[in-house]
Amino acid sequence: MLRYALVLAALGCSSSSSSMDSPDARNGADGTVAVDAPTTAARVPILFVHGINGKAANFDALIARLVVDGWPTAQQFARTFDDPSWGCNVDNAETIDQWVDEIRASTGAAKVNVIAHSMGTLSSRHFIKALGGTAKVERYITLGGMHRGLSSSCAATFPGAPCVWRELCETGPFVQALNAPPATPGNLHWVSIFGTADETVPNSSSQVTGAENIAIPNVTHEGLLDDAPTFVEIKRVLAYPPK
Repeated sequence: MLRYALVLAALGCSSSSSSMDSPDARNGADGTVAVDAPTTAARVPILFVHGINGKAANFDALIARLVVDGWPTAQQFARTFDDPSWGCNVDNAETIDQWVDEIRASTGAAKVNVIAHSMGTLSSRHFIKALGGTAKVERYITLGGMHRGLSSSCAATFPGAPCVWRELCETGPFVQALNAPPATPGNLHWVSIFGTADETVPNSSSQVTGAENIAIPNVTHEGLLDDAPTFVEIKRVLAYPPK
């Protein structure tokens, strides 16, 4: 399902949208719109997962917005991979699994929310689908995700090519396995947010079958990390009740 978000820039305002294929776009299954942040007691810890050549600090602006909105810093966790440039997604997924277990142990939470950007979506999605993450994640939000891979990476399948690029090939086994049914497994909220001005990842690659796919007008790939309308959507999804 693809939805185009028409979001008011003021963070205190609720958002509205129209849908290409759904009469109750923006609405939950019961027809209601969730816009209020959950109470502190109900908040689930958030793990932020950066993309290739990224770092934990990429999420500073988003974390700051959540703090202003009342989300405790102690409930937000941004980490940097040991090899943020060339680390394989399958290896990063195991690291994410470790991070999630550490967060659950330190906070006492049964589950976490995961917000991933760019290549970080492939690592985190592999964790969810292949490493038991469905039992540990409540809400999964991706920003500019490369869910369907990239055609340009298919030229890097030669021996010795960095595995991170081989994994990214849209017709390769890694991406194909992620999108094989069920593409959105588990009892969790799957949401993919992407900007229509993204020149790094095609919008078609960011859309996931079975997920709530949200297009943010005129936002770039990196702009998703510090964009007011995008934050409104993230805030709305974080208020979704547990499934």
